[in-house]
Amino acid sequence: PMIGSLEEFLKAKGILQECMMELKQERKAFNEKISVGMMIEIPSAALSADALAKETDFFSIGTNDLIQYTLAVDRMNENVSHLYNPMHPAVLQLIKMTIAAAHKEGKWCGMCGEMAGDIRSIPTLLEYGLDEFSMSTSSLLAAKKVIINS
Repeated sequence: PMIGSLEEFLKAKGILQECMMELKQERKAFNEKISVGMMIEIPSAALSADALAKETDFFSIGTNDLIQYTLAVDRMNENVSHLYNPMHPAVLQLIKMTIAAAHKEGKWCGMCGEMAGDIRSIPTLLEYGLDEFSMSTSSLLAAKKVIINS
């Protein structure tokens, strides 16, 4: 969580490799071909997406945090929450860059967070080529309708 650089991701990936080696030594069964993805939750990760996409199997964009940290707005603070805008050009640029970086390396890119189920955002996300939407069940029917009609 909150990985912001290639170095941090490679360190986390190294720890995973160590754990896998321990499991092998202990002769415990596990999936040796597990996909290793990365959450894109902070602007530095999105801005590093080209390098990160070479080392990861997929991205999942965590929009709640990405929007908050991009706009420096706490969505839970009623004094500034009106400034929390998923469709802000800076947020959209980071999302577009992340999806493009994943696709350039033949990787898929998903999204979680409120934006993934927001019917106002879905057409733009489809245009950018987002591969997977993770949303609350209460958003599914309306989102499905938008996706079918896009």
